Amino acid sequence: MRCFVTGASGQIGSGLVRRLADDGHDVTALVLPGDPWAETAFDGVPVSRITGDVTDASTFPDTRFDWIFHLAADQSFWRGDEATQRAVNVDGVRHLVEWAVGTGTSRVVHVSSLAAIGLADRPDDVMNEDAVVQPASARLMYAEHKRAGERLALEAANRGLPVTIASPGTVLGPWDHGRHAEQLLSPLIRGRVRFAPAGGVNVVDVRDVAEGLVRLARRGVRGRRYLLTGHNLTYAQLSDLGAAVLESRSPRVGLPSGGLRVLAALLERPGLWLSWKPPATPDEVAVGSRYLYFTNARAVAELGFRVRPVQETLVDSVAWYRETGIWG
Repeated sequence: MRCFVTGASGQIGSGLVRRLADDGHDVTALVLPGDPWAETAFDGVPVSRITGDVTDASTFPDTRFDWIFHLAADQSFWRGDEATQRAVNVDGVRHLVEWAVGTGTSRVVHVSSLAAIGLADRPDDVMNEDAVVQPASARLMYAEHKRAGERLALEAANRGLPVTIASPGTVLGPWDHGRHAEQLLSPLIRGRVRFAPAGGVNVVDVRDVAEGLVRLARRGVRGRRYLLTGHNLTYAQLSDLGAAVLESRSPRVGLPSGGLRVLAALLERPGLWLSWKPPATPDEVAVGSRYLYFTNARAVAELGFRVRPVQETLVDSVAWYRETGIWG
């Protein structure tokens, strides 16, 4: 298959490009101008590169690809990045689906986010693909934009474009060049002062997500969402598991959600005036103090999706950070 991958140098993109290349597919990766990870992300992998930006409709080549994977996204939780994020997460989807319709592709896999479904207040609220959008996430900037992107993809599906939606959990594992996952792990399991947020998160191995995306391209139903999720864990549980891998102390102090919400709200407006992102934004506090717990039952039943033990993922994550020199 001829495959096109946006967001290819990110963690999921790096895993997906490797997975496709391993199967002998012809892979073209879209990378941003000046992308610092464009070379290392694909080290040793046979892949063609196109430099461009999904916010520019002229970026997309006048070429037909069998499978298109749309991973490019802005993951900011700060209102100061709203215009940039809308351009990427909404306009970028619009440009891609219009291009895909025009070239007659066989499959588009649009990668969305669990945030588009929502955050639960209780750990026993485990959601699936058909869950109603939760009030706690209805006002999150990132969630708003990812939902808008999903709507564009689904509108294209209703017009006949063979597009399916994938919503991965929080991805851990190798190829974290942008250090997004490292920003989650490091405060939890390293350093002298350790705090654990009050909420919970769903974590999944990047290699399992890459496999799931390939299965979606092969078997996914048009206009249908699949949750490529793994293990539902409180941040304290994730910290304990990570600390065991590093043989370090686990955090024992929970962050006070109420106080953090007030502080983040007080800092938000001055931060916007000064173009300064505060240490914690209201949206970040909202995510960290609630639960993103989801089931992957549909992906398991319809795609044969499988996930590995979280301990294996953590061991391999730490090994990758050490091999690359990110952690000593």
